[in-house]
Amino acid sequence: MKKSIYITVLLFTFSIFNTYSQEKKSKKNKTTFAIMPIHNSAAGFNNVFLGSHQIKPKTSLTFYSVFWVNPLFGNGGKDLFLETGVGLGFSLANDKLYLNPSLGFGHGKLLSGAAETKIAESIIPSIFMIYNTRKFEFEGYTAYYKSMRGEGNSQDLMLNWVIPGYKISNSLSIGAFYEHLGQTRVDSGDTKTLYQFLGGYIKTTLNNGVWFRFAAGPNVSNDHLNSKEFYKIQAFIPI
Repeated sequence: MKKSIYITVLLFTFSIFNTYSQEKKSKKNKTTFAIMPIHNSAAGFNNVFLGSHQIKPKTSLTFYSVFWVNPLFGNGGKDLFLETGVGLGFSLANDKLYLNPSLGFGHGKLLSGAAETKIAESIIPSIFMIYNTRKFEFEGYTAYYKSMRGEGNSQDLMLNWVIPGYKISNSLSIGAFYEHLGQTRVDSGDTKTLYQFLGGYIKTTLNNGVWFRFAAGPNVSNDHLNSKEFYKIQAFIPI
C-alpha cells in the first residue's frame, strides 16, 4: 500500500513540474498570494496561505500551507499539525469554473498518533472547485487525510464541504452551508463523525478582492463529539 502511495506521489509531482518546465513563453508569468484565516467552533483557528503561479493562460501551479494552532492537534502547543501541498489550477467554461486538484502532506502527530512530530506523517489528496455566474456561486471541496506513519493509534479522515449561494448584489450573497469531517479508519474501535454542519451563510465581497463569510447552524452529527450548534468564519485576503 505504501509503495503504491509513493509511486502516486512521484507521478503527480513529476506531472506538475513537467507542465511547468514545458512553458516557454517570454511574457512574465503572473504570481498571486493570499491569506485565509479561518475559525470554526469544532476545530478552532487556522491560517491558510495560498499561492498561484500562472504557467499557461488557463493553467496555474498552485501551492498552499495550513497552519493549525489547536493545542489538541499536538502536544499542548508543540508538534502542531501542518499541511503543505502543491497542485494545478484550471480555469474553465469562460472562467466561470475553477478546478484545483492538489497533493499535500501532513506534518506533526495528529493522524499518526505518534508521541512527537513526524515529517510527512500523512498524505492529503484533495480537489477544490468554484463556480461563479452573475447571480450564483458554488464552492466545493473534498480531501482525504491518509496516515502513512502510524504507530498503533493512527486514523484516516475525510473532509468535505458544499456551499451553494445566491448573489443579492456584487457585494452581498447568501446561501446554504454543509461541512463534514469524519474518520474513515482507526487502528482500534469504531470510526466516528467528528462533526456534520448544516446551516446557512452570509458573505460580503469588497472591490479589492477581499471577502468575508460567516456560516452557522446545527451540528447534525449523531456522534455528539462537538456542540449541537456550529459557527464558521473565514476571510480571503489577497496580498
